[in-house]
Amino acid sequence: MEPYPLSAKSAARDSALGIFRMGLKGYLEDLGISEILQIVSLSKKSGTLALQSKQGQGTIAFLNGQIISAVSEQSSGSVGQALCHSGMLSQEQLEAALAHQRTLKKHQPLGEIIVELFQLDQDQIEAALQDQIEKTIFAFFSWQEGTFDFQLEEQQDSGRSLNPIDFILEKGVCPQWLVVKDKHLEAAGTVDENLLQKQVKDLERRTADKDICLLKGMLAELENPFAGGGIILLILRYASEIMQRAIMFDVRGRRLVGLGQFGLTGFANNTDEVVRKIRLTAEPESLFGQVLQQQKAIFGHLGSTQAERTLLEILGSSAQQAFLAPLVSEGQVIAILYGDNGPQGGPIEYAHSLEVFLSQAGIAMEQALIPAADGSKKEQF
Repeated sequence: MEPYPLSAKSAARDSALGIFRMGLKGYLEDLGISEILQIVSLSKKSGTLALQSKQGQGTIAFLNGQIISAVSEQSSGSVGQALCHSGMLSQEQLEAALAHQRTLKKHQPLGEIIVELFQLDQDQIEAALQDQIEKTIFAFFSWQEGTFDFQLEEQQDSGRSLNPIDFILEKGVCPQWLVVKDKHLEAAGTVDENLLQKQVKDLERRTADKDICLLKGMLAELENPFAGGGIILLILRYASEIMQRAIMFDVRGRRLVGLGQFGLTGFANNTDEVVRKIRLTAEPESLFGQVLQQQKAIFGHLGSTQAERTLLEILGSSAQQAFLAPLVSEGQVIAILYGDNGPQGGPIEYAHSLEVFLSQAGIAMEQALIPAADGSKKEQF
């Protein structure tokens, strides 16, 4: 049977994940924008999310997990123009407010300046801004490819690096609200506000499960991987929470060398020693070869190639479903995690959150290998 890729879309769950001081960055192909919004929301972080794709560039600002501004190349300044078109503000007043903003030593959102100078109704500006944020975010949801980079900021600084023609929403918009509302609009073209509120509350309750708590804790440990025994051991610890057995392989070209394991049984000798003696060759058509080529996690079944049959002999039994995922650092696969739930177990749950953890572990690996001032490298593998 052909393996099927574990992409962000196919593995998306109605849950959100935690982030930590390193921020969060990666590819939109692996983690969709709706998931990123929920990650930042549930972790209640403040900062700026930069997006880049073939559709253009965009920026979303967060304050305590709430969206306070959203700007894209196609929508810059649209709130001010909307106020002008509605008759609430003249073009001359908008230009005067912009000119006043440029004279300030300390940044002040344009919306605040307009209220102060021309006594506009703050609630009307907030309503116009929320409408603009919704339209911009809904447009971002169609961005399937590209990169994202969320940088943490202090609360007082959040959103201040945006385009000077910016409007900062005072109370913020709930990301979950936007995610669920977009799904309603896609399905029916209209929104039932009461049903929307209920589904948002249900979503928030579901995201407080074991998966979220586990990821938050393990991401926090990546800040100091030495304390947890190193990055590879942290990956195995994480995997042990969601699957019954696993092996971590070091990648040397197409040569795979056993690094560590958990859950393997039936060996007369020390199991860890047996695993460290494993040597496999990742044929291009094998699951391992596909992970090396695609640099993405996949589900599949062992047995079609020599490497897979050798691994089956070591495991002693096949599983209903196998999960393989890469650890990527500096654009190269440096390790592969194999895991399953054994012959009696069912499908692997929470695999997508493990994939998120692996992507951040790769970033941590890159940071760990940055040369120190004396030219040496600090190894955290």
